[in-house]
Amino acid sequence: MAAPDIGSCLSAGIDGFKKNPVAHILAVVLIGVVGGVSAGILSGPMVVGYMRMIQKEERGEAVEFTDVFKGFDDFVPALLAVLLSSLIVSVGFMLCFVPGLLIIGLVPTAAYLVAAGEKDGINAIKRAFEAVKANLLGTVICSLVLSIVGSLGALLCGVGIFLTLPIGMIGFYHMARQITDGGPLAITRA
Repeated sequence: MAAPDIGSCLSAGIDGFKKNPVAHILAVVLIGVVGGVSAGILSGPMVVGYMRMIQKEERGEAVEFTDVFKGFDDFVPALLAVLLSSLIVSVGFMLCFVPGLLIIGLVPTAAYLVAAGEKDGINAIKRAFEAVKANLLGTVICSLVLSIVGSLGALLCGVGIFLTLPIGMIGFYHMARQITDGGPLAITRA
């Protein structure tokens, strides 16, 4: 498992966003709306679908913002991976902040593993934890940089978040891919 390259993750986020900004903006808006309406319950499948959309775009295939719904193909693993890993990170932040900071990369990595073919949400969390632990310092720094970049748009009356959040999320996809050496399986479905 390789340590994440912060520069390449950030560059990949910017380059990925430039390929199809409208699809990425609409996808992030959909994730926010569906996640908000469902009290976060459906965020997992939506994030997994977004990661599949990014993978599809990397293969040179045409993407649409509705690709975020592809995460519902693996509803239970996506739900478990994102919901439980988010809960673990939240508890970590409540325990004097530092434990949460150390495992901040757990959520995108677990989501990535499900998007890459892991059919067991709990196993995705275990594998994500091992990948984060093996690359602890690099993952923490990369996660912080991507989180800051993704949140910068909030400074512009909140509207800019639609431009910066996709960059951060695409960067998280690349970070997760790097620390897991590409995940459990190659993504073959569209």
